[in-house]
Amino acid sequence: MNKNNDLSSQASAGEAGDEISLLEIVDFIKKSCKIIVLGSFLGLVCAVGYLVVTPPMYEATAQIRMAQISQINSANPFGAAIEDPTSLISRMQFPTNYSPEVIGACGYQDLPQAALALSKAAKFSIPKGVANVVELKILAPTSQLASSCTQAIFVQISQMQEQLSKTFVEEAKIKLASDNEHIEGARKLITKADQSGSAMSAAYLSARDEITYFLTDREKMIDLINSVKSRGTRLDSPIYASERPVSPKKAISLIAGLAAGFFLGLLFALGRKFIQQSSLSGRLN
Repeated sequence: MNKNNDLSSQASAGEAGDEISLLEIVDFIKKSCKIIVLGSFLGLVCAVGYLVVTPPMYEATAQIRMAQISQINSANPFGAAIEDPTSLISRMQFPTNYSPEVIGACGYQDLPQAALALSKAAKFSIPKGVANVVELKILAPTSQLASSCTQAIFVQISQMQEQLSKTFVEEAKIKLASDNEHIEGARKLITKADQSGSAMSAAYLSARDEITYFLTDREKMIDLINSVKSRGTRLDSPIYASERPVSPKKAISLIAGLAAGFFLGLLFALGRKFIQQSSLSGRLN
């Protein structure tokens, strides 16, 4: 019986403690309501101030397809990219790849270390599921400036990839000249063999095989040279520039300011209550 009475008294004390705790919480909220509301209001004011001070930014997006060179290959009939997209992204992180014309088109000409600032502002990524394509995003104070900046960077990339293509073109031209020499030599040998009546000789058959091989190789070289002009760097679709600013985001900023003010007000109220209780317990002791 005594044990049961003890358990009952403990349960009653626990319930009383819970009631006291709940009452304390309600009392605390009532006393701190003004502080919490004031904190929330100040947070909201700060958010509005941030929106007023922060200039709106517009975003332009472009999907850039890498320049390609032709390869007569059944496994890859559309050719090969002049460079890997990750290689291009790595290169465009260097400020030296941005010309004064590009810097001016993007409105960075008056900034200190303009090329470095632009290299950090230009955001490159690789779209999922799309091969040999790089996505470029630019933020600017106006939609027109964002679009012109994106266009200028695209032109710069096109010029750089054209320079890379020239190496392949020069090598192809050298190979083409060599193929023409081999074909001309083999044709002369065949003509002599026909005139001498030894059309089925080993030299004749070898020369005929050489002509077939070098004619095929010459076709590849000619196709490669022509492909550089027709398969240059291009946009998969026209540059898209947002008509409305993408930052700062008004709704998110206001909610964040309100939430921050609310929690700061709550922390201030808790701190004040803690200081009051500490002072009271110090006096009692």
